Amino acid sequence: MSTPTWSYERLLSLAPDAGTLEQARRLFFARRWRLLEGNGQWLWGEYETAYEDVFQAAVRLDPPLLRCSCKGRRRPCKHSLALVLLFLNRNDTWKVQLEAPLWVHALLGQPEKTPALPTAPPDNNPDKRLELMEQGVAELEKWLLTLARTGLAQAAAVPDEWENMASRMVDAKLGSIARRIRWCQYQLTQPDWIDAVAAELGSLYLFVRAWQRKSTLTLNQKRELQQVAGWAVRKEQVLQQPGVADNWLVLGITTGTEDKLTYRRTWLRGERTGQFALILDFAFGKAGFDDHWVGGSVLAGTLAYYPGQPALRAVFRQFQGSELPYQLDGALPNLDAAQAQFAQALALSPWVSVFPLLLADVVPAYNAATAQFHLTDNAHRALPMPATTATWKLLALSGGHPLTVFGEYDGRLLTPMAAVNGARVVVL
Repeated sequence: MSTPTWSYERLLSLAPDAGTLEQARRLFFARRWRLLEGNGQWLWGEYETAYEDVFQAAVRLDPPLLRCSCKGRRRPCKHSLALVLLFLNRNDTWKVQLEAPLWVHALLGQPEKTPALPTAPPDNNPDKRLELMEQGVAELEKWLLTLARTGLAQAAAVPDEWENMASRMVDAKLGSIARRIRWCQYQLTQPDWIDAVAAELGSLYLFVRAWQRKSTLTLNQKRELQQVAGWAVRKEQVLQQPGVADNWLVLGITTGTEDKLTYRRTWLRGERTGQFALILDFAFGKAGFDDHWVGGSVLAGTLAYYPGQPALRAVFRQFQGSELPYQLDGALPNLDAAQAQFAQALALSPWVSVFPLLLADVVPAYNAATAQFHLTDNAHRALPMPATTATWKLLALSGGHPLTVFGEYDGRLLTPMAAVNGARVVVL
């Protein structure tokens, strides 16, 4: 498998939304481009507005990186997207230049000026933060024991109490715990909420007990527990850890929103090591992500992993696109092996919420009587899947035949993200 060539579909996957791409189409027909140049690796151009402002846009073709000097909040912006549209459809308007101007190097070499993500608590008084967290954990334990004594039915009748508890967790610097309590509050409005909420409350109590015994944990276990609480590890600290060099295949990408925060999970798999890696990106409001990953592409680079057991979340030290064929080996032979691997991960850490699974020779199926999707292996074991657009695509792609499937497993459902059809990765 090699890095895919540029296409309209690839551009669509990079655009922040349909509206921005439509604005880029209008700029494609505009006559205000006063400079359009490139050298096979980069594209760059200058666009003059009706008010005589000049915006400079630059694009790195592989791996894709789109930047612009405009102050648009949605990234990539319409100017950089329009550059790619012009590159795809109007080659006659371009001038070849071997050397790019200095402003192109500046644009592509510097991070976007978007609001900074608060990835870690203030370090000026870590003892005070730990004291607040200790108080918060003690309060959380009392609340959980009260819920167990009075029953979930009574707690569900007063949803405001859940929000009050979440707010107190925020004050105690336990932001991740607050999000989990709010998730439970939302689940109270769903038809089948009891099992989901009970399981989450059990996990929260497990967190309390682990926190109370943190003096017996290893250093990595302590760091992982702090991350569960909401004390994030700084990216700079992670980059100081030993790296893992490999050719990394982009196997799956999913995005979502939480309040005003947009998150993106990108799953990679190393060719030589067989290791999975999760790149977790965040953006505030309508701001775009700094980097853009393309499903099915291959990146040659070095990853550093965050603390965790098993180690999954990672960040690139450096990378570049690879044109070399990628050999995807090591898929699990059946669902028994998948369950065993997930159980092993839980034995290392009970905080695993989503786990990557690469399954060989599985067949997606739909049971019309129960309106449920599932994957079956050659021993006729079944793994449930949610009813999503991706699942329907997987069903159509299979046509009743076995294939290799990659997805996120939460212990109950496998959410498919990609399928391997021959030598081609199909992102669902």
